[in-house]
Amino acid sequence: MRGPDAVGLIDRCLRLFEEARSSGRAVTVSELAGRFPRARGRGAERGRRFHLSRVLSLDPYAAAYEERWACPLPLAWRFRWGWLYGVADQVVFERGVPVAVIEVKSYPGARKAERVQASLYGLLVMLVFAVRPRVYLYHSRLEEVPEWEAVALEALRGFPRA
Repeated sequence: MRGPDAVGLIDRCLRLFEEARSSGRAVTVSELAGRFPRARGRGAERGRRFHLSRVLSLDPYAAAYEERWACPLPLAWRFRWGWLYGVADQVVFERGVPVAVIEVKSYPGARKAERVQASLYGLLVMLVFAVRPRVYLYHSRLEEVPEWEAVALEALRGFPRA
């Protein structure tokens, strides 16, 4: 899938994100992942400011035309209880198709929350683009998140009651 088909999916992706941001019933991926034990990161607020400033200047449309492209990508999906949204650090596209999600951490080691966050971004890519990406954490090295679908579904189970 390249060109106009990929552009249409990217348009949809950005539209869903804006809908989620303006909704009164929305939770961010970071907030949901925050319910789990996390490593001691420096700068969740700094990361949020960085993502929001980058989203405003983001042009993900090159992904529709380049052979291989990676960029931060705003993602969202509406569930029965409301919206889940956030900005994935890197979504890797090949010929207009998202093939991988990479969540970057500025500190070594990763705990449950970091794996949950990466897995939720993988789930959002899967729902929006109807593809199954590989999911990775980068924290001093690239590490694939095994069985990320189960991790994401476990995180969503019981939400928003928890």
